[in-house]
Amino acid sequence: MTQGRLTSLALAPAAVLWGVLAGVSQASYTLLPRQLLRRYDETQVVGWAMLIGGVPLWPVLGVTGMPHLGWVGVAAIAFIIVFGTLFAYLLYLKSLAYIPASTTGMLSAFEPLTATVTTVLFLGTKLAGAEIVGGVLILLTTVLQALPARQATKVER
Repeated sequence: MTQGRLTSLALAPAAVLWGVLAGVSQASYTLLPRQLLRRYDETQVVGWAMLIGGVPLWPVLGVTGMPHLGWVGVAAIAFIIVFGTLFAYLLYLKSLAYIPASTTGMLSAFEPLTATVTTVLFLGTKLAGAEIVGGVLILLTTVLQALPARQATKVER
């Protein structure tokens, strides 16, 4: 975001808007399903969420048409749907039964860091000093946020 210069930011207004919306979305999908999860199984909640979330996109499918995909393309899309979306969200919601929503949200802070490490390891992306410092700050922030929760757990025992 600073490109190594601490006196300036290289942020487009659209990036700020989408970043704020992503934060609101993260908080929403952690906190909103809690009451549903008390009444229904996680699988039902995820299934209905995927269906309801996909319905508004049906008209787009009719306008754009289906591209010609080989079996590799179909398999790749199926993998993304099943493992990257369905199971990921199902496991995320299931975790809410075992740990508080605040802890689940805090642990999700590792997602961008994991994506960055993955791109460095598998795609050969080079990181500058500022990016490394940012990664360390994410780790430190997560640890600092976890300390009060851990101390509260010790007090309860």
